[in-house]
This record gives sequence, structure tokens and C-alpha cells, in this order.
Amino acid sequence: MNMKEAVISVFTNWKNFSGRSCRSEFWYFTLAVFLVSVFISIIEIATGMVDIDSSEIGILSIIFILIILIPSISVTSRRLQDRSFPGWWQLSYLILVGIVVVPIICALPAKEDENKWGRNPLIKE
Repeated sequence: MNMKEAVISVFTNWKNFSGRSCRSEFWYFTLAVFLVSVFISIIEIATGMVDIDSSEIGILSIIFILIILIPSISVTSRRLQDRSFPGWWQLSYLILVGIVVVPIICALPAKEDENKWGRNPLIKE
């Protein structure tokens, strides 16, 4: 799966919190979000929408965050389920341990061919 396919897949499955997601889908989407965020930040600074010395968030960044919030939660939930962890593990972000733990779990390969969330998305039938 390439970056374009990953982004299309995530936005197509934005309301699907069950099932599994492969590493390439998750990480290509994460990379795309990062690159777009950097691009938006550069635009906001260059146009004077945001002062580079302040810690404020520009309107374009807020709109982008609102657009990607649910799809990001959805793909992370499916990625965790690929490792046999429930998507609720994302709540560990609230106690800050999730900032380290969730990305590590998402970087690991699928644990088994089939679990209670379905078949491994990389295995063809």
C-alpha cells in the first residue's frame, strides 16, 4: 500500500472502528498528516495568520485537525486491533503513557493471522 492508497483507505473507512489495519496504512496516513500539517504551518506563518514566536494555532490548522480527528482515531483503533489490543487503548493518551506505548504497539507487525477482529488484512484469500 502506498501513501495515496492509505489516505484514501483511511478516509473511506473513517467510521469503521472494527476490523484491522496494516502497518503501511497506519504509518503512511500518519506521514501524510505530518507533511500536510507542516505545509499548513508554513502557509500560516508565511501569510501572517500565526506569529512564529507565539504558541497559538491558526484557523487552517484547526480546520485540518477537525477533518482528520475521527479518521485518525479510527485507523489507530484498527491498527491496535491488528495487534490484538482493543482500540480503547487510545485512552492511555490521557495519562500520557500512551504517547510512548501506542506508537510502539502500532509499529509492531500483526500478532496472528486471525483474531477476534478478523483476518490479517495482508493475507489474501
